[in-house]
Amino acid sequence: MKDKYKGKKVVGVIPARMQSSRFHGKPLAKILGKEMLAWVYEYCMQCRNLRDVYVATDHEDIAALCQAKNMRYLMTSPAHKNCSERSNEVAQRLGADFVVEIQGDEPTLRAEDVDDFIDRAFDFDAFDVVTQYAEISAQDARDPQDVKIAVGPGEKALFFSRAPIPYDFKNKSPKYYKQIGLYVWHADSIRRFSETPKGCLEGIEDTHMLRLIEHGFDVRLVSTGIEAIGVDVPENIAEAEEFLRRRQAGKC
Repeated sequence: MKDKYKGKKVVGVIPARMQSSRFHGKPLAKILGKEMLAWVYEYCMQCRNLRDVYVATDHEDIAALCQAKNMRYLMTSPAHKNCSERSNEVAQRLGADFVVEIQGDEPTLRAEDVDDFIDRAFDFDAFDVVTQYAEISAQDARDPQDVKIAVGPGEKALFFSRAPIPYDFKNKSPKYYKQIGLYVWHADSIRRFSETPKGCLEGIEDTHMLRLIEHGFDVRLVSTGIEAIGVDVPENIAEAEEFLRRRQAGKC
């Protein structure tokens, strides 16, 4: 981590809710016999860049899992509309300078993946938020479950969409990138985001990243070559399990 950021309070937050429209009860779904949320919390606790890690939830069943597995957690308001609003509540309550937000549906990441992302995020001299992206195939770009990113100069996000962007109107075979569920927020920026009204584009595409674009936030990007399986719908569980089996066998 850059010297200018040393001494700052960096808090890791894993937002977790039961009421996902696409996968109810997702944090408690079992992957190879262990709850998805537990996979995420365990690798976060192994990160050298994270000393304070909390699950942020509004549901008693998730709180019960945290208690059973000795995972630190905070109960947050049920009024939050998305994960980053929930993370903001934790950031403000703990007096954080920066928030590392790790999506609870990314069970196949590793501690070294998160540490590398944090290191590279803090290479930027200034930002509101940094998120991560990976290249995907044109076929995978058609999947609306993945949020795609248009990447501009200086690793700045130009747009987010569930559609394949850019549209290949001139048959140029462009590269496509999807967002990975990792963020580093400046605490003032995540507070400002949470106080900003939901925009039209966010409502259409159902991705809160478009609130940032509509309101001129400085969104920076870190590329990654890692392979990761995010769990958006129940069908992704089998994919994540197969990926983890291959990793355990030393095949990826």
